Amino acid sequence: MGHPLVAVGDAVFEAIGLSPRGFDRRSEANWPGEEVFDDGPFYQPTGMGERVIMLLAEARPHAMGGLDVIEVLRGHLERQEVVPFLRLGPDLVASVGEDVFVRSLGHVEERIAPDGVGYWHGVEVELVIVGPAWDR
Repeated sequence: MGHPLVAVGDAVFEAIGLSPRGFDRRSEANWPGEEVFDDGPFYQPTGMGERVIMLLAEARPHAMGGLDVIEVLRGHLERQEVVPFLRLGPDLVASVGEDVFVRSLGHVEERIAPDGVGYWHGVEVELVIVGPAWDR
């Protein structure tokens, strides 16, 4: 096992294997509006909406493996499990994790080798945070 960079439950992403190549975090706040005495809308904060992390990763299985991690992610998705999300932060210290579930898993396989397995695999994982709001 190499150097872990990200963990989604039992799916561990490393520099060698299934390697993370980017993150996209989105969150939203709920602010419903109501007309008040013909004076335009009055907005009321009613809490946070969804908080989503898109994790992009890639693997070159003939040289570095990584397909086993995709199967672990698929298992979390199909069993609809809530799992911890941890990311290696500055100074090689893991950031405080969030509880997430895998809402979707995309897997692209390109340049099929003679053994029937693609030389390159791209993965897109949509994680929904179900724990407390993050402060990042």
